[in-house]
Amino acid sequence: MVLLSNFIGELVADISDARRVADANSIALSQTYHADPFLKGMPVPHYTIDEAEISFPLTVLGVSTGETSGQQLTSMVMNSIKLKLPQMLTDEFRNCYVETVKEKKRKAEEEKQASAVFRPALTDAPESLEDDSITVTKVLVRQYASASNRIAQAISEPMRKYLETANFEMVKLLDIKDQFMVLLRAAVKEEVALMEPKHQPVTTEEVLDTFVDTVGRFMFFEFKQYEDKEHGILVDPGTGKMNEYGNALNLMNIKIKVKEQDLDIVVADGDGKNSQRFLSLN
Repeated sequence: MVLLSNFIGELVADISDARRVADANSIALSQTYHADPFLKGMPVPHYTIDEAEISFPLTVLGVSTGETSGQQLTSMVMNSIKLKLPQMLTDEFRNCYVETVKEKKRKAEEEKQASAVFRPALTDAPESLEDDSITVTKVLVRQYASASNRIAQAISEPMRKYLETANFEMVKLLDIKDQFMVLLRAAVKEEVALMEPKHQPVTTEEVLDTFVDTVGRFMFFEFKQYEDKEHGILVDPGTGKMNEYGNALNLMNIKIKVKEQDLDIVVADGDGKNSQRFLSLN
């Protein structure tokens, strides 16, 4: 999440910086040309940016007016759960699955070594777990992604009801995080129980607690961003990284045209068919 003004400003600044790098390279070439008797009489290459055009999709998360009301906080927390939580859950499911498989292999190796005490001649030398590569298949990732989407949906409605009835003079971000983790724990436990035993990434209550704590801390810092007192439009350019779980209709497409002395910003709808000039500076 970032302010739209900061995002566009950094893009334009990078384009300007590209011109600086080009000029610096021209200076270095000039010194080389001057020292070479054959190149000395030739013009030094010098490039200019007549026009640069950047197109990118983004999602508008809300408007920061300097003070966050209960309604704004509710909207932004729900947007964070919708946009950030599914990917975070998918990543954490993958991590837990890898650690679970490693733990099973470690226990199997310990049993193998224990039996070698009685049958040393029949037992091969133990293999290092660090040399093992644990592959998480694309099919399994898609299963985890689908489960993550269902968890996010299961949490959304009770979380919304909690926020809509909360007294924000007393309820703080830590209280929101605690409620979120209670709902998350129940939803993850229910969803994992539906998975095949060999694909279950969360196998014990202890692993479940660690899983929920990791996701909860991540989401807390997402929620905490909403206390930012800056004014502006809050956007998520990260949604431009479309994958098989993305939805292009949720995006607003922005095109920036930068010339030596001009800047045009054009905004298009989700499918990119209709557009209109949003801002023109010259």
